[in-house]
Amino acid sequence: MQQTQRRSRELESIAPFRRSPDVPERCDADVTGTVPSWLQGDLLRTCPAVFAQGSWQAQHWFDGLGQIYAFRIGASTVRFQSRLLDSEAAREIAGGRAKLSSFGTPTERTAWQRLLQPVQRSTDNTNVNIVQMGDEVVALTEGARQLRIDAASLRSLGVRPYGPDGLGGNVMSAHPHRDFARRKVVNLATSFGAGGGVVSVYEHDDRTHVRRVVGSWRTDRVPYLHSFGLTPTRAVLLAHPFAVRPRDMLWSNRGYIDHFEWRPQDGTRLIVMDRGSGATTEHEADAMFVFHTVNAFERDGETVLDALAYPDATIMEDLRVARMAERLPDLRPKLVRITMRPGRPRADVQMLGDAAFEFPCIHYRRSSGSDYRYTWGAADGPRDDDGYASSIVKVDVRSGQSCAFSDGERIYGEPVFVARPGGVDEDDGVLLTVGCSQRTTGSALSILDARDMTLLARADVPASIPLGFHGSFIGEREQGGRP
Repeated sequence: MQQTQRRSRELESIAPFRRSPDVPERCDADVTGTVPSWLQGDLLRTCPAVFAQGSWQAQHWFDGLGQIYAFRIGASTVRFQSRLLDSEAAREIAGGRAKLSSFGTPTERTAWQRLLQPVQRSTDNTNVNIVQMGDEVVALTEGARQLRIDAASLRSLGVRPYGPDGLGGNVMSAHPHRDFARRKVVNLATSFGAGGGVVSVYEHDDRTHVRRVVGSWRTDRVPYLHSFGLTPTRAVLLAHPFAVRPRDMLWSNRGYIDHFEWRPQDGTRLIVMDRGSGATTEHEADAMFVFHTVNAFERDGETVLDALAYPDATIMEDLRVARMAERLPDLRPKLVRITMRPGRPRADVQMLGDAAFEFPCIHYRRSSGSDYRYTWGAADGPRDDDGYASSIVKVDVRSGQSCAFSDGERIYGEPVFVARPGGVDEDDGVLLTVGCSQRTTGSALSILDARDMTLLARADVPASIPLGFHGSFIGEREQGGRP
């Protein structure tokens, strides 16, 4: 116990996991360079920020208590604000007992509690993503609960409710898709039971809380599904062989991911679901492990899924707090294209260039679900000299060529693409990416030209912002749910 606590506190002292106190009132950032005049709105992000409190300690990166922060870009200023997430999970831990489910940290339920509730109650520590749904800003994690966030104060407004739809208690993905043509949110929900697991694709209108199941896939071994692909008529699930028999999760106090097992002999299954009928077809490929899909589209009857693939699930263990305190993880999977053809059970898998990176983004409103050319991401990993390298990468998926930006000092996370109003080209816009310094306690929002990856402006703040996962830019015209 003491060893784990020491590792958790050590992690909080290491870039990129240092954290400064809350900045509840907006403060001005120090801006160098020129912020494009058309770029006005809020970059909202969440991240795991607290890894030890009292006797509690997170044992996995994904279990750090969440922090919400914002860079607010105006006509002449950039302002910064941050606040620890007010959640039931955080209040429980502050009270000295963690009873809600976690990702990779044991809970403290009594034997009686385990008997009465065989499946652990879902956490609301929504530290993975922030998206806009209609009039609401919503913080997400891999669980049954999502939290509404007040965009102005960054305070939690409580759980986002859904109507009775048979999906209550299901684990929802933190990577919902948007169907702009139909004004729908599309996502995954997974249930675990003694008889097996069910992965459902569901959708709901932007401004409503009524989910409709599009179709379901039943399986004896449930894969860890972090994200999925979506085309105008199909949803694509990448079922790698990092999976669990649902009955193994009953009456357990172990972390969610601690039940999963890597079985490369099972290979990877690709499940293509028709969004109209819910019917599924399956394809197979060699074993791989994937957190993030990049994009999916249809081409001459084929279904194409681009994803960032690790050779195995070792990365999941490398994200344990104890390991990260000793050596920061290598977050550089390879970009692969998986092509599924009607009538052929075997999918074709090919590399798309040599670039290796995580946290992908595309020109989402224009390219999601359709053939595309560019993707961007963050390439973070150890150097041979025991240092840590970080860059923002751009890949032309048609040629395989890539280029990158790095300042040699900051560890950067996910880039967010923002299109220039009136722009014609797919890469006509900017990338917003937050990096924490490896030399000081400061952090910065860097604004890059998405075409040539040059630095346009940087907004420095005297605060340590932990490396996190995902977020959204909400333009001034989109705030309040306006189209």
